[in-house]
Amino acid sequence: MKLQSGLCVVISLFIIGSCGTKQRPKTELPVDTLLLSYTILSTLPHNAEAFTEGLVIYNNKILESTGLKGSSWIAEVNLGSGQHEKKVTLDDRYFGEGITVLHDKIYQLTYEEKIGFIYDAANYRKIGEFKYNSQGWGLTHDNKNLIASDGTDKLYFLDTTHVQVIRTLTVTDPSGRVKNLNELEYVDGYVFANVYETALILKIDPASGKVVGRLDLSALATEIKRMYPTADVLNGIAYDPKSNALLITGKLWPKSYLIRLQ
Repeated sequence: MKLQSGLCVVISLFIIGSCGTKQRPKTELPVDTLLLSYTILSTLPHNAEAFTEGLVIYNNKILESTGLKGSSWIAEVNLGSGQHEKKVTLDDRYFGEGITVLHDKIYQLTYEEKIGFIYDAANYRKIGEFKYNSQGWGLTHDNKNLIASDGTDKLYFLDTTHVQVIRTLTVTDPSGRVKNLNELEYVDGYVFANVYETALILKIDPASGKVVGRLDLSALATEIKRMYPTADVLNGIAYDPKSNALLITGKLWPKSYLIRLQ
C-alpha cells in the first residue's frame, strides 16, 4: 500500500507540474576540481605491528620508520612479506617520526624531543644530530633542502649544512589554511602531504604553498578498517620514480598499496 500511495503522489505532482507549475532546477553537487584519480597497481603485505611514521624508497629498498616510545625503529622492508629487518632502534625515550634520504644520508625526526638524527645510508651508522624548535612529523626533500612538517599548516625548508630552517611555507587551499600536515613525499616538483587522521593526500606547490591537487584514499582506508578493526590511520607515502608509482600504507595496516596517479 505504501508503494501505491507513493506512486499516486508522484503521478499527481507530475500532472500538476505539467499544468504550468514551475519545476525547480536540479541542484548539482559541486565538482571537486582538485580531485586526483588513481589506479591500484598491486596490493602488498605490510607489518601490522609497525606504527608507521615515514616511508621511503631508496636504492631499490623500502625504508620505513615507526613511532611510539619504546617501539621506534628504522627498517628495511621485505617486499614479499612486508616484514621488517630493523637497522636502527631508538632509545626508549624517543618517539620516532618521519625519515628521508638525501645525499646518501638518512635524516630522522622525533616527535616532541626536538632532536633529529643523521645516519649513513650505506651502513645505518649514526653520524650526526640536529635540533629544531617545533614538533617533528613528516620529512622529505627537494634534492637540495630538507622539508619538514610539524602538524600545523606550515612546511619548513632546512639546509643540509647546519640543518636549520631557511624558509617557512604556509599551505592553503580554496577554503583557507590547511592544518595537520603530516607525512611528506616530494614527487616531480610537488610536495605530497598526508592530512593527519584523514585519508587525504594533498599535492602542494612548494613555490606558493597552494594545494593544486587532492588524492582521496578513503576507499582504501575504509576497506582496511572493515577487514582489520585494529588498524589505525593512513600514514606512509613513498614515491618510486622508476615505476612512477606511490607506495601507500598506514599505521598498523597489514597491507600496503602501490598506486599510480592518472
